[in-house]
Amino acid sequence: MSYVPPEEQETKITITGMYSQLAVNTAIGVGTLIVFGFLRPRNGIVYAPKQKYSSEKKQPPKIENQGIFSWVKPVISAPEELLVEKIGLDAVMFLRFIRMCRNMFLWLFLLGLAIAGANLYGTRQDRKQFPKTDNPLQYLSISFLRNSRWFWIHVAFTWIFSLIIFRFLYKQYKEYSTLKKQYFRSEEYQSSLHSRTILITGVPSNMQSDEGLQKYVIGNLKVNQQQVSQVHISRKVGRLPELIEEHEKAVRDLESVLVKYLKDPNHISSKRPKHSLGGGCGEQKVDSIDYYTSRIQSLEEEIYSERERIKERKAINYGFVSFTNIADAHSVAKKFEGKVTLNEPQILLAPWPKDIIWNNLTVTNAVKGTRRLIGYAFFLLLCFFWLIPISLLSTAAQIQNIVKIAPFTEDIFYANDFVAGFIQSWMSPMIMGIFFIVLPQILRIISRYQGKVTKSSLDRAVLGKLYLFFLINNIVIYTLSSTFLDLYGKIRATINAGNTDFKDFYKVIKEADFLDELADSLIKVSSFWINYISLRGVGAIFDLAQIVSLILISIKKLFVQPTPRNIKEFSRPPDFDYPVYYNIHLFFFTVGMLYSVIAPLILFFCFTYFSLALLVYRYQLMYVFTTKIETGGTFWRVVFNRLIASLLFWQVIMITVMNLKGAHIQSVALLPLPAITLIVKFICAKRFDAPIRYYKRKSSDPEYNNNIVSNTNDKVSNRFGHPVLTAELITPMVHSNVKHLLSKVYNGRIDEAKVNRRGTIRSMSMVVGKNNQSFNIQTVDHKELEWDEQAYYEEQKPGYYIDYSETASNYSGTTYASANNFPQKNQNHHQQRNMHPNNNPRLPPNSPNSPNNPNYHNPNNPNSPNSPNNNVYPKQPRPRYQYDNNSSSSLHLLRQESPAPSVDNYSNYSDDASSLYRQQPREINNYNNSAPRGGYTPPLPPPITPPQQYNQRGYNQNNYNQNNHNNNYHQNNYNQNNYNQNNYNQNNYNQNNYNQTNYNQNNYNQNNYNYNHQNYNNQNDRGYNNHQGY
Repeated sequence: MSYVPPEEQETKITITGMYSQLAVNTAIGVGTLIVFGFLRPRNGIVYAPKQKYSSEKKQPPKIENQGIFSWVKPVISAPEELLVEKIGLDAVMFLRFIRMCRNMFLWLFLLGLAIAGANLYGTRQDRKQFPKTDNPLQYLSISFLRNSRWFWIHVAFTWIFSLIIFRFLYKQYKEYSTLKKQYFRSEEYQSSLHSRTILITGVPSNMQSDEGLQKYVIGNLKVNQQQVSQVHISRKVGRLPELIEEHEKAVRDLESVLVKYLKDPNHISSKRPKHSLGGGCGEQKVDSIDYYTSRIQSLEEEIYSERERIKERKAINYGFVSFTNIADAHSVAKKFEGKVTLNEPQILLAPWPKDIIWNNLTVTNAVKGTRRLIGYAFFLLLCFFWLIPISLLSTAAQIQNIVKIAPFTEDIFYANDFVAGFIQSWMSPMIMGIFFIVLPQILRIISRYQGKVTKSSLDRAVLGKLYLFFLINNIVIYTLSSTFLDLYGKIRATINAGNTDFKDFYKVIKEADFLDELADSLIKVSSFWINYISLRGVGAIFDLAQIVSLILISIKKLFVQPTPRNIKEFSRPPDFDYPVYYNIHLFFFTVGMLYSVIAPLILFFCFTYFSLALLVYRYQLMYVFTTKIETGGTFWRVVFNRLIASLLFWQVIMITVMNLKGAHIQSVALLPLPAITLIVKFICAKRFDAPIRYYKRKSSDPEYNNNIVSNTNDKVSNRFGHPVLTAELITPMVHSNVKHLLSKVYNGRIDEAKVNRRGTIRSMSMVVGKNNQSFNIQTVDHKELEWDEQAYYEEQKPGYYIDYSETASNYSGTTYASANNFPQKNQNHHQQRNMHPNNNPRLPPNSPNSPNNPNYHNPNNPNSPNSPNNNVYPKQPRPRYQYDNNSSSSLHLLRQESPAPSVDNYSNYSDDASSLYRQQPREINNYNNSAPRGGYTPPLPPPITPPQQYNQRGYNQNNYNQNNHNNNYHQNNYNQNNYNQNNYNQNNYNQNNYNQTNYNQNNYNQNNYNYNHQNYNNQNDRGYNNHQGY
């Protein structure tokens, strides 16, 4: 074998590596697109979940054609106005950012061709022939230019590029300002409660009441009392967050046990599942089903008890104030913006309730200041310790560095060009990508610890830290480490040659010309970033195809035995991680600008990547990803500031490189650019910041014309209560094909029924045990597994935990014990909804459970409320459990007595601090002829006095004495003879047709407990006490 000099060998490896990577990337990209085009119409759960979960208003355009590339046209042809309505302003601003980068790099690439030609021509003129190099692409850069006159070309294009970018940024900011004003005037924003609410944190103890907070707002904030609508001070929630988390874990554990135990619907094993509790000497085996069921019940009792006592808890240092209109709330927030002191409350615009990080609201300003310092210290330590993997990557990025450090690898790498090229072009970018998967999670923990009060502000803080981290580690430290490694390689070569004298080392360092080496290293690593951007383009196509998600879901379904809840969750549209995706593209923008003049070849790869990314992420945001919290594009200000920082960094680097190359006069010509960049930033901020942050009312706005649809249930104490107070306690799920085995599992009989929640009919198996007590388990048909209603409703009403006008927690609002006919108090503390929903436009029109479906009211439809098989029953009290050695399952359902109603149970739904926790009026349920088995017969409703008699009696709230909890309500006093069918027909309250639709809103006001707005003195008419509340 003939000898090949190392320089020629390295050149061959570099060219081979780049060619091989481009070929492989192209092949993988095209192949992945074809696979995606084939799988897309056949896997809607993975590739178009938003079409299942979006309402008609939010539905993305349907792709009728099933061709491989038929999805491209609907994606690229969708106008921006449609996208704002369908996917929200946050997603539109992300796409606008990518489009702006694509257009910028198109202009820069076309102009960069002239720079590359000038570099090539200047290198040939200065050196008469092209010098030898391990990377021939350096001929297109400024690496080999000697005569300083050539650098005037680069100075001129630096100015031209800067002016082009200034124009794009200003235009984008101006257009965002217009879009944000439209967002403020949109019906969704105008009708939302949070838009006219402010959040006040750091409230002193003497103001921690509704009255105290209202006095502070009116007195200190100089607000007229007529402008204030509602005031609410929050209270401690105690152990509720931990209890609800434990409850969910127990339910999921029970579901996992049941799905394995009942895997064969035709047979049930005699060996019940068991697991160990404790450890060491105290370890014991327990029946898993019995244990988790008992655990669920005990946790539910604790949760209900904690919720009932919540109004007795101490108030805390934050509250919410709602105004009568949006402009007043924004005016107050703007007036006190940035006024943060240690002892004074801080005033902010209220975010979406779901956006709030509740634990951080109680953190004081002094503690936040300390935490911020600690968080930044951790961040700096993280940057320092990240040097180790980054240094290794910078070494592996160039084969000659590996050879210099480990000479024994020379024969290995130089003997196989393809392997060496693969390692240099593929491995380093891939390893770097893997390292940065975990980084956002670490930074999110740090930012949360620093006291961010909203998830959206947390994301923006993560974006800022991510970008700074990438800038420091991936560019500055990466370039410096490459320079030092190159210097170390030269020293190592000197030692290997036998020159160990100090003078020899000094000579090597002196001849190395460190500053010149630094400039050359900055240029050399451009090939690494070309490879990285190229590889990330393939990653974007992989994001489109979601091969990993498809494989993981298939594996879980085949081998992990997922529960019905797990399968439902697989179908949820994933949330779009804005900090991560913004950071990737910001970083590519920075890299592209950094090398735009000194190594312009990178501009082509940047343009190609952003063009591909725009297509990919338009599809992803239209059909796959959802925006977890819509903030109206607030990421743009953070992104804009990072773009300005990128420009400043690039301009400073250009000034430095010019000086390192000896073009000192040319570097002076670039000095005004950073100042001009800062002026552009301040002009944009001065002109556009106020309109995009705060709403200013105009005479043409809907609110001014009083066209806002008011919602009487939009109460601050409801919407901005801690979510643990309103969170639904999940019910265990099993597959419907094994529900007949539940009686054997729990040693009881099964009652089948249907329940209605949020307009969706659910199948429920009620396991009835001793004393006719029950345990509810939801049974799910296989057709329902591909649709997760929780994700759907979150997509319809983002930002709110509970829609109080439409949502019930668990089941019906009234509980009847089967041992007697005493109505029991419902454990749910918020308003219950109608068991027969009206047409709900929020449900998918094609859903079998939707009232909008023509078959919904067909008696032959098992999901219809008119079906004889649809037994809508109210919620049973949650039972407790005890072990019984005489039972085959050693578990019996014990009767749980409901506590007597509290004083507040029948109070009007007021807006004071405790109103959220009061028992709401029970709803009227639908009773069919086919009542559930097991003696489950509801009592007849109370007699209804004709409307003309209501005026004579004058029922008022005070006469309906809350403390009258005697036991006079029994069968004799509640004389059923007075409720004969004939007398009861005049009001349409017969037993077979107890239809809530006939009980309209005017006749039965659930909030005020009256009929026809008249007074009904129940106590004087019948003499039974208020144990039953109407």
